[in-house]
Amino acid sequence: MYALREALLALFRHPVSSLATLTTAAVSFTLLLLVGLSLWNLDRVIGAAEGELEIAVFLKPGADLATITETVRQMAQVARVRAIPKDEALKELLSADPYLEGAADLVPNPLPDTLIVTPKTPAAVVPLATALRALPAVDQVEYGGRFTLELLRVARGVRIGALLLILMLILNTFFSVMGTIRLSIENRKDELEVMQLVGASRGMILLPFVAEGFLLTLTAALLALAIAIPGYRYLAGELKGFFPFLPTLEPGDLATAAYALLVLAFFLGTVGGWLSSRAHLKEVAG
Repeated sequence: MYALREALLALFRHPVSSLATLTTAAVSFTLLLLVGLSLWNLDRVIGAAEGELEIAVFLKPGADLATITETVRQMAQVARVRAIPKDEALKELLSADPYLEGAADLVPNPLPDTLIVTPKTPAAVVPLATALRALPAVDQVEYGGRFTLELLRVARGVRIGALLLILMLILNTFFSVMGTIRLSIENRKDELEVMQLVGASRGMILLPFVAEGFLLTLTAALLALAIAIPGYRYLAGELKGFFPFLPTLEPGDLATAAYALLVLAFFLGTVGGWLSSRAHLKEVAG
């Protein structure tokens, strides 16, 4: 209680600096949370896109479907293989377009036996398609994931940029808190000297500054949550209206993100307050 009381008094002793730090931290946390949620959502989109990367392998007439299926399954870059006999492929085509049923009775089945191959990684799509084309039983290989591959390359660059921005925002908040705590120590120089002279413990002197840093970052984190979570929900809802298939974060995911931000705020506030007071206490009060 003593540390919290002293921390609150310190915040009101220098309101301009406290408000500046609080505003800076709140803006940083808001941007950090929005960027983090967007990055998390981007990972969901990438995961969904990666799951749709498939290679269609059309076999030559007379090829042994079971043998070629086992051969492809043994390839190092293959995650899954689904064999579709030509009769099954025709049934799927007719179920999708019943108007073709009359024509199917007039001509032989023109569809080839097909393999649907799922690569282990997106990077394996092109080399795997090349290897599949080289198989003697393969007539043609198709994969419609060229746009998806380009999207994944762009997403990797966006992820790196977002992580760098998050790191910069964290450091900005951390050093802002340290600056405010240093100012608190300067303002209480005489009081700290008296406390040391009467034998106050180091913990009693340091704790109010640690609590001050924590109160600043906790308040900033709560403000950021009040802005960023509704903001994300609104943006996600608007995107869903245009792209219904787009995966978005669930309420449980948002709760996890909020908890992570509060933990980060606790860490930045307490560690920033402790390091700043520890580094400058001897210089100012001793």
